Amino acid sequence: MFDLVEATVKPLMLNHKILEAAYELYLLAPEGSYPVISLRKLSQQTGKSPLECRNAIVEANHLKRFPDCSLEF
Repeated sequence: MFDLVEATVKPLMLNHKILEAAYELYLLAPEGSYPVISLRKLSQQTGKSPLECRNAIVEANHLKRFPDCSLEF
């Protein structure tokens, strides 16, 4: 039962402000097998820490809500 609740609620807890900014950076990145997103730039745009930005992207990726990419600081 708890797994069902967690699976339903977890996607709602994603930080959409971070993910929207990250997706814009993803689209601007040079084409490659794994486009690179700068966590420093993302942090500056969103006002969140680089760790929060990284965690939001990784969690969204695990939930199949964000494409594969490389992250750099």
